[in-house]
Amino acid sequence: MHPFLTTALWVATHAVPATEPTTPVESLPTLAQEAAKADPKWTGAFNLGAQMTNGNSDTRNANSSFDAVYAREKDRVTLGFLWIYTETKTVDAVTGSKDWNLTDRKTAGRGKYDYFFSQKTYGYGQLTAENDYQQQLKLRWTAGAGIGHQFVDDADFKFATELGATHFDNDYYAAKDDSYVAARVAANTLWVPSKTWTIQHTLELFPSVEDIEDFYGRSDLKATATLSESMLAQFQWIMDYDNTPPAGNDRVDNRYLVSIGWKF
Repeated sequence: MHPFLTTALWVATHAVPATEPTTPVESLPTLAQEAAKADPKWTGAFNLGAQMTNGNSDTRNANSSFDAVYAREKDRVTLGFLWIYTETKTVDAVTGSKDWNLTDRKTAGRGKYDYFFSQKTYGYGQLTAENDYQQQLKLRWTAGAGIGHQFVDDADFKFATELGATHFDNDYYAAKDDSYVAARVAANTLWVPSKTWTIQHTLELFPSVEDIEDFYGRSDLKATATLSESMLAQFQWIMDYDNTPPAGNDRVDNRYLVSIGWKF
């Protein structure tokens, strides 16, 4: 047989089939960790929105948010900021003059650090601070830690849950201040149904370990549409639930935001 044919036959019979992975799937790093190992950098988006009405009602509203993530092979830093401001013009019953009055203001910031013990299990530490005019909240700050697990980390779908403990400190404008320790149960979901749309949802529940009546929860749902390589439109629904709100307040606050953003 010709030497070239002999060599080709040997290679064909001894080569590893392409359908058989050389590395077990369970030992491969997650997509986020693989990307971070190759080129760790900050990624995120800045959003800005505004609305104004004139006529039967006079209102002006502005909102802004900032989200950023810095991921490396073994750890991850997440930062977030939210600002909402609304004024409504009302008529003074005595003088008849029209004045702008604050009707809603929320400022919130958060920082979170994750350290991966394995490919999908990590420990976290988190700090948050917020002011909320609707909730009569001058300042709420929290500090907590716990453990999380990324059950799914595919390119088009991610799902993780977290369990930990958090210290709450609430400083109100008029109501009595309070503080307590709560458990924290959280779920983070990201779904990319198409090249245009990204759906992201964060749910956090904080049942107090000191008083069963103290229960706080929040939900943050974002639908983001990619308009260009760096520009996006975002629709956001934020819900806050406080089982023991100050007197005169409802338990649930809903906010619906529309904004234009730039990603990096």
